[in-house]
Amino acid sequence: MKHTVSKWLVMLLCIPFVIACDWEELPAYEEAEISAVQFYYRWASDIKDPITGEPVVKEQRLDTSNKVDQTKATIEVTVTVPDAKGDFNETIRSQVSAGKLWGQVTVSTAARITPIEGSAPLGTPDNWSQERKFRVTAANGKNKDWTIKIVQFRK
Repeated sequence: MKHTVSKWLVMLLCIPFVIACDWEELPAYEEAEISAVQFYYRWASDIKDPITGEPVVKEQRLDTSNKVDQTKATIEVTVTVPDAKGDFNETIRSQVSAGKLWGQVTVSTAARITPIEGSAPLGTPDNWSQERKFRVTAANGKNKDWTIKIVQFRK
């Protein structure tokens, strides 16, 4: 008990010194950019989780090339489905379409991204056969609305 009281007393005595410090105000990041888009396909495998009994989800990253126009806030993506290999067999590969993909983006430091105009949140399946829109909010509060569109889907 005595040690606990001593620790609290020392901590309370240190608080005025910490508060008195002249903390430098750092500028907030102003950028609200998307620099890259990646796509994944996920499927339930035949393997069951030993604890839950649910199917284990497998994932395959799709090859992408991005054409980013920061002025217009648009990204045109070419997606190529890789060859069948391992768990990603020909049966699974044949099921891949732009209609059900999981998207991921690279955004500016400290920025947040939210879906707008009916787009699903990133990291969840969405129909990417039509363009999707997202709002990127910079750390300083500045917003920029982005449009992402798959312009070519190669199998």
